[in-house]
Amino acid sequence: MPVGSAVKTVRDNLKTQLDARSNLSGVAIFKYAPLDSNNKKEFIYFGDANSSMDFLAFGSRYEEDIDLKVFVYVLRAGAGDSVASTTESRALALANEVIDQLSDDATINGAVVVSRMRNMTVENTLSDEGRVCVIEMDIEAEAETSE
Repeated sequence: MPVGSAVKTVRDNLKTQLDARSNLSGVAIFKYAPLDSNNKKEFIYFGDANSSMDFLAFGSRYEEDIDLKVFVYVLRAGAGDSVASTTESRALALANEVIDQLSDDATINGAVVVSRMRNMTVENTLSDEGRVCVIEMDIEAEAETSE
C-alpha cells in the first residue's frame, strides 16, 4: 500500500469544523488560497503545508509532522487609526476562533494525534478599499499512520 499524507484530511476536517463554528457565520473559509472571493471583507484560508515523515517498525508505520499556514483576512473601509484598530480587533477575533477550534479538538476530528498553533504574525496595511489586517498562523500537527 502506498504511503499517504494526512495533510489533505487535515485541510478537509479543519474546514468542516470552522464552517460549523457559530462565531464564523458569514466568514468565507477556503481550503486553499482563493483566487477571487465574493466576500472580500472577511475570510480565512489555508496556505502551504509542509510535511516530514519518520518511518517506524521497518516502514509499515510512520509519524508525520505537519506545518500548515492559515491566513485570516479582514478589510474595513476607511484609513484612520480607529479603523485600523477595529480591523485588527476583528482579525484577532477570527484568529482566536481557529485557535479555539484546535483547543476544542486537537485531533482535528481524528486526522492527527495532536495539533497546536505555533506562531502568529499580524500585518496591518492599506488597500484601495480601506484598512486590511492579515494574520498568518502556523498550525503544527503530528499524525501517525500505517501503510
